Amino acid sequence: MNLPFTVNTAAELICLLVAAFCLIKDKTPIWRYFIVYLLLTFVTEMTGSYLRKMTDISNAPLYNIYLLIECGFISCFFYHLYLQYTNKRSLLLIWLCIFMVMYVLEGLQFHFAKFVNVTASTESVVFVLASLYFYYLILRDDQYIVLNSYAPFWWVNGTLIFYFGSTATNIFNDYLVHEIKLITMSIRYVTYSILNVLLYACWSYAFICRFLQRKYYSSSV
Repeated sequence: MNLPFTVNTAAELICLLVAAFCLIKDKTPIWRYFIVYLLLTFVTEMTGSYLRKMTDISNAPLYNIYLLIECGFISCFFYHLYLQYTNKRSLLLIWLCIFMVMYVLEGLQFHFAKFVNVTASTESVVFVLASLYFYYLILRDDQYIVLNSYAPFWWVNGTLIFYFGSTATNIFNDYLVHEIKLITMSIRYVTYSILNVLLYACWSYAFICRFLQRKYYSSSV
């Protein structure tokens, strides 16, 4: 049986391998949990690709379940990044409650047989705003930061690029579903493939920065 590898799954696998190498010994649990999160992402994408290509079974319920994992982990990671500047636990809890209400209400309309697109689009907008807020916190910080080697900065860069692009893609969805004749793929699919590559490239670089930072502090002690 041919494995349903795509550009997306290849990018996810590379990022997973980088995370496993760079973060397995990280002293901060939330960074180590990235290995588990990326593994779940990779398995989900592989399974979704298999269902789409090899069967007549809809992969929407699978991605609905994954959306819960995505929202929970990314939201908690943003909260972790904010902690060095401010504590926004109340905002985190409010957002997760709003997300769950939207998720349940939209899902029940179609018995979760269709993808909860409105909820996912709202999530994308919130993550874009969360990324911009992180930039604002960095600008306000009096401490000098070397951005080209600052892991959280590059993680947020990738997150902003992906979710901003996802939001724009959803807005112009009707214009992007047409296929490109030369490659028999929709513009939407190509756009998401590019966004995924940029996301996992930035995240992989962030993990490498995190690894090098840990090595530097270990050698200087």
